[in-house]
Amino acid sequence: MKFISQNAKPILESLKTKCKQPLLQCVLLALALNIFVEVMSRRSVFKAIAYLFTNPLVFLYNTTIILVTLSIALFFKRRWFVYFLVSLAWAIIGVTDFILLQFRTTPFTAVDITLMKSALQIWQYYLKWFHLVLIGIGIVLAILSCVIVWKKAKRYDTRLPLVKITVFFAVTLVSATLLTELGLKTNLLATNFGNLANAYHQYGLPYCFVNSVINTGIDKPDMYSTEVVNTIVEGVEQGKVIKSADISPTAVPEPTVTPSPIPTPTEVPPIDLSASGGITVASKDTPNIIFLQLESFFDPTHIKGVTFTEDPIPNFRALKEKFSSGYLSVPSVGAGTANTEFEVITGMNLDFFGPGEYPYKTILQKTSCESLSFNLKSLGYSAHAMHNNVGTFYDRNTVFSQLGFDTYTSIEYMQDIERTPNNWAKDKVLTPEIIQVLNTTKNQDLIYAISVQGHGSYPDSALIENPRIDLTLSEDLSDSLYYPLLYYTNQIKEMDEFIGELIDVLSSRGEETILVMYGDHLPGFQLEDTDLTNGTLFQTEYIVWSNFDMPTHDEDLEAYQLSAHVLDLLDIHNGLITKLHQTQKDSDIYLEELKILEYDMLYGDLECFNGTNPYTKTELKMGTVPIKITEAHFVPAPAENEGTEEEVSASIVVTGSNFTPYSKIQVNDTVYETTFINRSMLSAPIEELNSGDVITVIQSGNDGVPLSSTDPYVIP
Repeated sequence: MKFISQNAKPILESLKTKCKQPLLQCVLLALALNIFVEVMSRRSVFKAIAYLFTNPLVFLYNTTIILVTLSIALFFKRRWFVYFLVSLAWAIIGVTDFILLQFRTTPFTAVDITLMKSALQIWQYYLKWFHLVLIGIGIVLAILSCVIVWKKAKRYDTRLPLVKITVFFAVTLVSATLLTELGLKTNLLATNFGNLANAYHQYGLPYCFVNSVINTGIDKPDMYSTEVVNTIVEGVEQGKVIKSADISPTAVPEPTVTPSPIPTPTEVPPIDLSASGGITVASKDTPNIIFLQLESFFDPTHIKGVTFTEDPIPNFRALKEKFSSGYLSVPSVGAGTANTEFEVITGMNLDFFGPGEYPYKTILQKTSCESLSFNLKSLGYSAHAMHNNVGTFYDRNTVFSQLGFDTYTSIEYMQDIERTPNNWAKDKVLTPEIIQVLNTTKNQDLIYAISVQGHGSYPDSALIENPRIDLTLSEDLSDSLYYPLLYYTNQIKEMDEFIGELIDVLSSRGEETILVMYGDHLPGFQLEDTDLTNGTLFQTEYIVWSNFDMPTHDEDLEAYQLSAHVLDLLDIHNGLITKLHQTQKDSDIYLEELKILEYDMLYGDLECFNGTNPYTKTELKMGTVPIKITEAHFVPAPAENEGTEEEVSASIVVTGSNFTPYSKIQVNDTVYETTFINRSMLSAPIEELNSGDVITVIQSGNDGVPLSSTDPYVIP
């Protein structure tokens, strides 16, 4: 033993000396960080270890990515402090991914940072007080640890040899770049992810997160050129199925037809039907078209091993048997409402964008594009959006103007709102809003309604007293699913009743109307594909209901095909993207054509429109009924007020029409805490009111962003 000890001592000393070498420290720290973030990403130590041994090349590649970021510390005298900052950043990414996966099945991406404002609007639906305490403690500890490390970490008087660390940094950076190229060529890696959660498990968190930072928008297609775009446009307009040989470099002829510009939103027919665009003109018999995007709505009987005391969605199930229906493949699970919305409204495939990207937060912030709204407005339709949630969520109050909507009614403009036990607005509030639009417009209407009642998070304990529907779980399912699924099932029961009531009202009206209903994504339960009878978490269902006879056609669709499919049933063929879906699905390069047109419209040279975007953003009007001030007057505090237990302050009383609980009184430049008395009266505490003061009523949600304001009322 003494001999072994004597021989082991120099070995240990040698290892200790080597571990003090900065370059080796950097490598070991990168390995440790990679293991940590993968444990967080997979929410399991054993799964992380299994990934290390089953996919060692990808694991080492991800270690190299982290190593590149850590090697920056070598350029500083306080390299341990920089090590700590970089390590803290990676730890935060891992922990954030772990937390988000508790509430949804979509992992953390860079785009989530841009959604911070929207997340702050709904934090109360997901986080309990102790979550906030833990987050607060974590932030404080992070700040304190930075201060302590700054003070305590060793500060080297001299930097490492510049040549040595520059070479090391360059080698790690070049290695990461070359390994990326090699991984993409050998299919060990991918740049676009059909299933983001699976991609994080297959390619590792570091690569996927970095990819979400640098890979946004649509990459320029290899075949993109003026000739190829014109060939696609010509084929689409003529209804000719394009094959790969038609757009090969040797097969593309000079274009013989110049694409006609699509009418701008302000250009209403007359339209020349002889033009190459061949645009269908709406007649007086063209129906109202309503899209109803149902939050987290799907058929829970698809979950294997669950028995319900009654059918949660009898109306939806009965309609599915009678009208056109099918499965709808959607781009996300547990979250991402705006991305399903984007695909349906624009007909564009989100797979071509960066991983986890929300076009509402990127390209649609600065450009308008072809959409269902613009295409129908060229036929004389009015386009309306509505959502029983805050108007600024996902920046819809600005993005909807880029998509061609005329009006947007958010919850700030709605009356008689009922709430779920989790404080989301119930969907039945949408029925009077839909009918109001139909009753107050002379021409045909496109209404895009977005519901919210089925939204998570879902409670892990009893939240509903005497639930209308109960359920039992088989032994194959975790007991932790019971309370979330119980709450969800009872909410979609009410959503199903809302569907039935809406159809009853639409059926009784004289105008021909179709109603397209579908779920935006599955709820954020901890389920696997194998837990569902249809075998995938990325499918909901859709129905095309009508109050008149129209063709019935059942077909499973992608979300980006839905609007074109519905318009095809109505014999409407407006818009290049719409017509591409209607004419090119049998093409062997269907998706390549779609990607080329998407790139050209959003990032390219607009070759398909002769270089000019024909779609001009609208002057979006919030709400569909005017909010007006009739009178405003000052109410002084009563003389006997002093000394009483409950003093009554002076106030301003504003009378008018169509006020809501979200109405706020503004006097000159000051917004006051406002009491909603009824639709015709508001009040707010104010010390004085003088002649010439300007009174307005603004509509704003909890974020305080003004969505609209009334005409000013000046105190005489």
